[in-house]
Amino acid sequence: MGAMPSQSEESSPRAEIRVGVTGHRAEGLSRAGYVSEVLSQSVREVLTQVKQIAEAAIAEPLLCVISPLAEGADRIVAEEALALGYSLQSPLPFPRYEYERDFATSVSKAAFDALLNRASEVVELAGSRAAANQAYEAVGRWVLLHSDVLIAIWDGKPPAGQGGTGQIIAEALTKHITTIWIQPAHEITILKNLRPIVVDTLHNIDRQLGEILKDKISRGSLRRRGA
Repeated sequence: MGAMPSQSEESSPRAEIRVGVTGHRAEGLSRAGYVSEVLSQSVREVLTQVKQIAEAAIAEPLLCVISPLAEGADRIVAEEALALGYSLQSPLPFPRYEYERDFATSVSKAAFDALLNRASEVVELAGSRAAANQAYEAVGRWVLLHSDVLIAIWDGKPPAGQGGTGQIIAEALTKHITTIWIQPAHEITILKNLRPIVVDTLHNIDRQLGEILKDKISRGSLRRRGA
């Protein structure tokens, strides 16, 4: 029988890397020309790279994906993250019963319920259907507030309305959140600026994620085992 871990080992801190998502809903992905299977593969590639970098930098990192679980980008990222061993945190723009009205089919509602039941934490924001755009904006900002890295699945067009993907990406950049852009052609880059659009190679995420980890350690921003 192996030796029991010591008390110091049990309480050793573990850095948590939180990956948020913003992106188009299913119909928007189709209009932009995304191919479902290829998009899933691209998302898996990004999440795998984040995981490998975190595991190389620090022992047993906690990995969390933050997704509101809307149809389309949100769910694709959540599903791929869960398959790779990430935990799932789901902020919702409305109470759960109200948010389900966004999903027209029983199949979509069942998929939403299945993912929500796998979430380690669900946060129901007090959005109102009468002010739906403000509610979507609020949940997008909640994602940004709690994310170290953002996956953006976006057609590259200017923000079209309050709380939309373009607006949330613009705010992520002003907050200096590392934003990984999966384009409609499925090219993956780090997004630097929106207008003009400036990108950087994804390989530089190694450096950027390393800086995030070092900052967390220096600030003592570490979650303890089992927390």
